[in-house]
Amino acid sequence: MTLALQDILDEVGYLTDPADTAKFSSDIVGDITSHPDGVARPRTTQEVSEVMAWCHANKVRVVPQGGNTGLCGGSVPQGQDNTIILSLERMNTVRDLDIMGNTLTAEAGCVLADIQRIALDANRFFPVSHGGQGSAQIGGNLSTNSGGNNVLKYGTTRAQVLGLEVVLPDGRIWNGLRALHKDTAGNDLKQIFIGAEGTLGIITAAVLKLRPQPVSRETALVAIEKPADGLWLLRKLQEYVGETVSSFELMHKNAVDTFFAYKPDARKPFEKDHPYLVIMEAESPSRFFDLRGAFEAALEDAFEENKVVDAVIAEADQHRLDFWAIREGMAVAMVEDDSCLKSDTSVPVAAIADFVEKTTAEFERLVPGIRPSPLGHIGDGNIHFNGQRPLDMPKETFVKHWDVLKDAVENISVELGGSVCAEHGVGRIKKKAIARAKSSEEMELFHILKNALDPDGICNPGAVL
Repeated sequence: MTLALQDILDEVGYLTDPADTAKFSSDIVGDITSHPDGVARPRTTQEVSEVMAWCHANKVRVVPQGGNTGLCGGSVPQGQDNTIILSLERMNTVRDLDIMGNTLTAEAGCVLADIQRIALDANRFFPVSHGGQGSAQIGGNLSTNSGGNNVLKYGTTRAQVLGLEVVLPDGRIWNGLRALHKDTAGNDLKQIFIGAEGTLGIITAAVLKLRPQPVSRETALVAIEKPADGLWLLRKLQEYVGETVSSFELMHKNAVDTFFAYKPDARKPFEKDHPYLVIMEAESPSRFFDLRGAFEAALEDAFEENKVVDAVIAEADQHRLDFWAIREGMAVAMVEDDSCLKSDTSVPVAAIADFVEKTTAEFERLVPGIRPSPLGHIGDGNIHFNGQRPLDMPKETFVKHWDVLKDAVENISVELGGSVCAEHGVGRIKKKAIARAKSSEEMELFHILKNALDPDGICNPGAVL
């Protein structure tokens, strides 16, 4: 295997030394550690094609990997022999930037933050944004259909794509790099591969949609009593500014407390603690839109209706960044706490209050003293209902409750018409959950697609299905 793949790639294109492959062998969570036969690092789509053709002919399994920032184990093998990792990190060229067409064509290994910067330098905006953007690669974002803070306004990663280039499991190249906003000539094939986590083929490049750069933005941090008040405020703000609302984030007091314990020098935004905080943000490419006036009017209505306890509107960009540091910092703090149960489910937006209430009650019934810590994207229904151990419970004891707690949050999400996977994908960790949540007809269609495109099962085996 080594000689054959080294012949296809250059001298550093195929790694086998454990010291060289170590960084590819587990994701950011570290729950799954792999021992692949090697790591292929192609530089071009043609090299990906040749690697896949050789692996197809020799029945070698291939696990594609981007920035390795996933949380569900989808980018690392698990207990599989005769398996290689295919890293796209060297395919990091922006092939085209079309200002008139508002598109950017990027290879799969381009880091998300670099794409955002290139767009900004051209006075354009690429809206996919999340905590891992400094190392996450666009191919991985496409493969998991990642979400983030701007889904409310712009949609998930899937909504930012006009065309794809994909290497199929047998090595054939499908060049679908079309910058078309309208194309009704048959099925939209690119959508088959987005969100498939590399199980149907390897995404090597994409035509991405750019937007006008926002020049007007307002951000407020608001204290509320309960999630239903947050949803009321979201709808009130949308009455004033419509679809310019780009982010609307809910944060439980336990999550807020976790951040300030993690960053004790950070300045608290309010003198008193509150049950929930909300970050609300709106942005527009127009200088003629009075977003500040709209924010003030919406908050005035909210105070009159007793839907808001306290609020502050950012007066400068640093002020805004301080707000977001709380939201992003609490997520980091919970990753650092390896006893913290993390979740990623979604429900219809109108069901958020019921979801938080029911899940809180069930968590407290299952583990008395647990610290429920729901946080996340109230505007698109993706509340991360995390759970932190009781302060007097050892980590090892709490971890034993994880499975039953995960089942609870997933079951309640499905019961309310939601999904067990909102923005982080299925990977290897959520296979049982998706099989439990999807109908038999949906699962059958998934298998039909897999068997049609990858009958030998060499593409990311053990992920998703």
